[in-house]
Amino acid sequence: MKPGFALDKRTLLVSVPLCLALCALVNLAGYLLDCRYVSIPAAIAQADDYEVRSRLLMEAMDKVGVCEPEDAALVWASGLDMRSAALQYAVMDAQLKAEYARQLEETSPNWVTGMSSPWIESYSIEKIKRPGRDSRIIRLVFSTASSTGADSYYLATLTIVRNDRFWRISKIEADEGLYPYMGFRPE
Repeated sequence: MKPGFALDKRTLLVSVPLCLALCALVNLAGYLLDCRYVSIPAAIAQADDYEVRSRLLMEAMDKVGVCEPEDAALVWASGLDMRSAALQYAVMDAQLKAEYARQLEETSPNWVTGMSSPWIESYSIEKIKRPGRDSRIIRLVFSTASSTGADSYYLATLTIVRNDRFWRISKIEADEGLYPYMGFRPE
């Protein structure tokens, strides 16, 4: 037999009852402290349910959109303000959505973006260019604040294109200081 850990009758006679006693103690403590019981199979099934729900919601975003390019910019900006990657995602084109979702897995897997301080205090459309009938370039300005008052200003430039009947963001350029609020580093 190799040196190391080996189970013999004596070890089993001590280990098994010890493990059973420990499990009983944990269950008793949970009962007395009114702790909620968590079933591993139930937790896995619930995770599968959430995965399906998330996939269906993401697919549904391809079927809805905004009818004005300015609205795409404002919904996206609202997503930064509300710390919601879902709002930002909702107004992106398919290619940008794919890259955004990929990066969110690393930066904000719960799809909550931004930070508690400084926060987005306000935002507005600063400039709109119309390079073509079905495209707009919209520049937004964001101001941030903290408990001590005004903090910083950041710019973001969105390229927005008509995609079927909806307007969608196809490109984002932003000041680097805005990246944490976006949960995304545009490439």
